[in-house]
Amino acid sequence: MSMPPGPRSPSVWQTLEWMARPAAFLERVHARFGDPVTIRTYWTEEPMVLFSHPDAVREVFGLDPAIAPAGRSWEFLRPFAGPHSILLLDGEDHLRERRMLQRPFHGERMRAFAPLVAELAERELSSWEGRVVALERMRALTLEVILRVLFGAAEEVELRRLRDAIEDTLAVVRSFPQVLGMVLVRRDLGPRSPWGRFRVAVERFDALLYELLARRRADEDRDSLVALLMEQRDEQGKPPSEQHLRDQLVALLVGGHDSSAASLAWAFERLVRHPRVHARLAENDPAYLDAVVKEVLRVRPALTIAPRLLLEPVQIAGRDLPAGVQVAACLWLAMRREDLWPRAGAFWPERWLEGPAFNPSWIPYGGGVRRCAGAPFAEMEMREVLRAAAKLKLRPARPESERAKRSMLVVVPERGGELIAG
Repeated sequence: MSMPPGPRSPSVWQTLEWMARPAAFLERVHARFGDPVTIRTYWTEEPMVLFSHPDAVREVFGLDPAIAPAGRSWEFLRPFAGPHSILLLDGEDHLRERRMLQRPFHGERMRAFAPLVAELAERELSSWEGRVVALERMRALTLEVILRVLFGAAEEVELRRLRDAIEDTLAVVRSFPQVLGMVLVRRDLGPRSPWGRFRVAVERFDALLYELLARRRADEDRDSLVALLMEQRDEQGKPPSEQHLRDQLVALLVGGHDSSAASLAWAFERLVRHPRVHARLAENDPAYLDAVVKEVLRVRPALTIAPRLLLEPVQIAGRDLPAGVQVAACLWLAMRREDLWPRAGAFWPERWLEGPAFNPSWIPYGGGVRRCAGAPFAEMEMREVLRAAAKLKLRPARPESERAKRSMLVVVPERGGELIAG
């Protein structure tokens, strides 16, 4: 079977572009080779075929996980995510884990978190004065939110220790040299190597998390999401193991932190360059607030792809593809196609008020059975933060828009959404 066309540059060069300038790389290969396109990077061992047309994307999302498991595309995360991670599971195991993690973040329970998020957002934004790097501040805010949601009224000392451990662990793999080293050298060559540094950071994080879980089991205060997770039972009536709880908490802490911080940093990066949009937010129109959230997630999604590994040959968009390759819905390209979105490259929230309220190519959280389980919570969090931000006076630190760069799994503004407050 012939693979779709793609760049012929060496894999190492494509890897550098994929990591340093992911948006520019995707847009360039799409413009030159069309849809679909095949790229080769060290991010995955196999070549990856990217699709952005809605019909093809729907086929990718609908693939049988027995034939195209998505979890196999994230195996490199296993040392941190753990064997029970929702990212690594497929089929019934994935659906069962998804139901467990979704339960606390939907309906009345999720809406009950909105006042907490609003309070923490007000406190954070009230301190902004002068030069601010939105990404740094949003990482701190979203981490504080998810810790408070998960652990409830835990002691401040406990939360501070866990907060520091999470930040230290993520800092190890956010730097470009560290991530590049882990991608290119997939072995632990000692504590000074990229994988070695990562392993040591994860061990420190795990020790603290297990210690905290042990204390929470003995705590009579059961009013927290950790308590709810501890009370879960499987089909045999057994409670989750410590490892299982640990993996669930990592998924919630990292998934509910890094991607949300990236999306909020992009929101501020866009707002300071569109003062008309920022001013209209101050009118406190819920419909317009929702439109701004949707438009940020469309024009600057935190994730770029939703991949699957083919274990058997399949046909997608009329093209035969062999087993042993990756196929991916390209979220970034799908939501910026000129043939699907009027003024596709523009930040224009009004499109959601003047046009259809739903567009099947709006897929910032992926799709199918693997659509992000925390999407409702993430959007609620964005709404509360942007509602608080409407009161601020903001302007860009520099006039030119910020390009996208990769930070671990997400793409963020290259200068972190740098702005001037006050």
